[in-house]
This record gives sequence, C-alpha cells and structure tokens, in this order.
Amino acid sequence: MDLAETARRNWLYKAAALALAILLWIYVQAEQQGTQTFPVTLEREGLEAGYVLDPEPPNVVELKVRGPKSVLANLSSRDFRARLSLSGAKPGPLTVSIQVDSPSNVQVISRTPAELNLNVDVLETRTVPVAWEYKGTLPTGYKMGDPTFQPADVVLSGPREKLKAIRKVGVQIPVGGKEPILRSLPVSIMEPYINNDDGRIQISPRSVEVNLPITQEITSKTANVQPQVVGTPAKGYHVASTRVEPASVAVQLPVEMSSELRSLSTAPVDITDAKGDVVKDVALQFPNGMRPQNAAQGMVRVTVVIEAVPATAPTETVPPASGQTPPPAGTGTGTGTPNGTKEPAKEGQ
Repeated sequence: MDLAETARRNWLYKAAALALAILLWIYVQAEQQGTQTFPVTLEREGLEAGYVLDPEPPNVVELKVRGPKSVLANLSSRDFRARLSLSGAKPGPLTVSIQVDSPSNVQVISRTPAELNLNVDVLETRTVPVAWEYKGTLPTGYKMGDPTFQPADVVLSGPREKLKAIRKVGVQIPVGGKEPILRSLPVSIMEPYINNDDGRIQISPRSVEVNLPITQEITSKTANVQPQVVGTPAKGYHVASTRVEPASVAVQLPVEMSSELRSLSTAPVDITDAKGDVVKDVALQFPNGMRPQNAAQGMVRVTVVIEAVPATAPTETVPPASGQTPPPAGTGTGTGTPNGTKEPAKEGQ
C-alpha cells in the first residue's frame, strides 16, 4: 500500500470521527438545554404628562426563555426587563412592540403579548354635582325631604372620552326607617354603568356626608270635644246638662293616626258637692303627635248645669164609700175632679 492510499484512508476516518463528535456535542447540548417561562412586570416609559393610555396595557408580560438548564435554574423574573416605549406618542390609536432585555447566556424565544394596540387619550378633570337615588321604601305615613351633601360636588379625573360619556355620579341612599339619615356614603358612577374596579376614573372625594330629613306626613281633621266630668253634685242636686265651647276643634296629626281619631277629651272637670253651675276653662288632651291647628284652640270652656232635684208634691185622695170599689188611679168618679180629689159641692144641690 502506497503512502497516498494510506492518507486517503486516514482522512475518511478523521471525517467520520469529526461528524460523530459534532453529533455527540449537539446531543449533549440538547440534553443540557431547557426552556422556562418568566412573568415580568411591564414598564412604561416616555409618555408625556397630560396623556393617559386607554385601555390600560397589561401589567405583566410572559417571557419564554431557552438556555442551559444550569443557568435557567438560577434565573428569576428580576433578571429580565420588559419595556413599553411611548416617546413621542400623541392622542389616537397606537401599536407598540414590547422590548425585552435579558441575560446574554439565554435566548428569549417568545413574548406574550409581543405587541399592544393602544389608544392615547388626554387626561382631563371635571367637577360634577352629587346626584342620588333611593334604595328601599319608607314606612306608611312618612316622607323624605331633599338630601344635602358635604361636599356637594366631586371631581372626576380620567381619559377625556370616558369622561364625556358619564352623565350621572352620586350615591345610593338606603331608606326604610323613621329616623333622619346622617352618614357617609361612597360615590360611584351611576349613568352609564361603568366597571371602575381598575380605577381608570378617579373620583375625589370617594365618599360624601349625606343628610336626609325624614318626617311624618301631617294632615288636618275636625274632632268633637268630649267633656270629662268627675265627681257628683251635693245631695239633692243633679247634672241637668253639659255643654262645651267650642264643641269641635280642628287638629293636625300624622296621617297614620287620622283613621283612629274619633273625639278629644278635656282635662277632668270636678263637680264634687257642687250646688250650682260649674264653668271651667280646661285644656284638651292631645295624643302624642297631635296638635291644634290653631294654638288658641288648645283650651275649651266646659259648662255643667247643676239643678236641685224637684220635690215630689203629695196628692189628696177621697176615700171610697163603704161597699164601693175604689176607682183606678188617675181617674175620678162622676162627681170627682179629674185627679180623683173631691169636687166641692155647688150651691142648691
């Protein structure tokens, strides 16, 4: 075998060995490589003051990274940086790619999301009055006045287009009791309904003091006066009559009491051992919540007429003649008077 043949044969061996070594290196490297996902906080930079993004971009970007398993095991989200560059952005739609900074010994193979479709809007503020609506119903016979708020206005801050759509901002007042309401209530966007959990619309202050007067409904009614007479007159006297001036009065009372009112009693008028008329000015007894429509009608005059009991006059009767049946009471004989007394005899008989 000559020298050229030997060299050619050695070259083939060497090439085969090199190819085998490369394949083995690739296999070993593939076995040592791995992938891992890291959640990374998305940073925003470059947006000019007075502008705002609407909708808000996500706060986190998912990065899928490939690299040696030994390296990946020692990495964390803090070793990566995801940036949203907004330099020069003006109001209107905008598409922006997310930029990523990563360690040199690993490769970022995907970003979720890779780019964002955004809208740049102007940041505005608006001052609006506090509106209100009621939740629940009042008991029968009660009414509400107009509520007052402290403060009476709130300030909205957010994207201009969102602020334009807001028609009503206020509080929801729970009602159902009889007492006035004085409490702090949260302010929310009422019309149209907007889910503001993300705080895109700032409301300042977030709550207001609410004062809601609640009172009874009052009506008018005329009631008869019932005198209250106590005691008994002196022996031999009796009550002939009783009168009240005025006999009826107009009162103001809650609506819920109106159907129950029949009459009003006076303060007691004592006629113990009285031998003559008793005349007294006494107060009317008004139930709680009721009052006279005219303050002067809180008093009435009660007159109790006391008279002597009339004595019964004895009547003279004519005894019947022997053998005669006495006539019925109240009738006379042929010669008697109508009341049964004997009529004097006339001359000539």
